[in-house]
Amino acid sequence: MKYLVLLFFSSLLLSSEIDKIESKIIMSMIDAVNTHKGFSIYTNSQKLKNILPAQMVVFVDDCSGADIAILEKSKIEKNCMDIPIITLEYDLLKKYPNSIGSFFWQKGRPNIVFIKSRLKNQNILLDSAFDEFIEENIW
Repeated sequence: MKYLVLLFFSSLLLSSEIDKIESKIIMSMIDAVNTHKGFSIYTNSQKLKNILPAQMVVFVDDCSGADIAILEKSKIEKNCMDIPIITLEYDLLKKYPNSIGSFFWQKGRPNIVFIKSRLKNQNILLDSAFDEFIEENIW
């Protein structure tokens, strides 16, 4: 029984640490593409709504009022096709031509990818700190 309780609390701590890592990475991506104050975000990820710091993020209910969308599901509103998208699944980069980048986990490691041509099409210039994450093509 002691081991079961220990395992339970260990998994809670690990989950909490992963949420912190995800939050920091996604906030750095948001900051990288943010061009002005009052930046609003639409997301279909309940998890993101829970882990991103509320005092730093303005969530809106649909894409028509958003500056950027962060999406984890493949089914999105039509008006999301008019704003830049960051996906939470790499495969969605291929699906949506206005997706500029993606954050996803692969083999237990966080990955960030931005697509150079799509950043250019959206007139988004990233800080040089993100150069290592910019790819020419979707793989």
